Amino acid sequence: MAKKVTCPSCGVENIAGLDSCEQCLHSLMQKDIPRPKKNDSYQSALMTAPMTELLTGKDLLVAHPNDSVEKIVKIFKKEKKSSILVYKDHKLVGIVTNRDLLNKVAGKYKDLSKVKAEEIMTRKPEFVRANDPIAYVVNKMAMGGYRRVPVLRKDGTPLSIITIKDVMSFLSTK
Repeated sequence: MAKKVTCPSCGVENIAGLDSCEQCLHSLMQKDIPRPKKNDSYQSALMTAPMTELLTGKDLLVAHPNDSVEKIVKIFKKEKKSSILVYKDHKLVGIVTNRDLLNKVAGKYKDLSKVKAEEIMTRKPEFVRANDPIAYVVNKMAMGGYRRVPVLRKDGTPLSIITIKDVMSFLSTK
């Protein structure tokens, strides 16, 4: 008798070895999907809580590629912020962080009013969506060495910026 596999989507029994369910075409190739360990609140929070748990919108500043670094530095000081998203024609094109200012600007330019955001920004930054699990942003931070990751709506408009501090504060409550 042929071994059967139950479809995780519709529950129909299928012959083992098929790529997809004959009923609903759901993949039967997914095995060992990571699940949080029982009673591990940290893993559960990381893998199941959506990014919306972290959204504040407080860190959201938006600049244009032609804005001067001088203007950005003044706003960073005034607002006590450390990052700004760079948008052109309603599309995210970059991010400028205090790390960019230290590594790409400090001691290299005499007149910051002549240096544009597009000259020093990190282009095409990684981002996440509001409904993504928190694990997505943690992965992007770990793999890319980022301390901040933008959260965008489906249409590309910004919702917030998630910082490593936001993630750690959230996890400390779990």
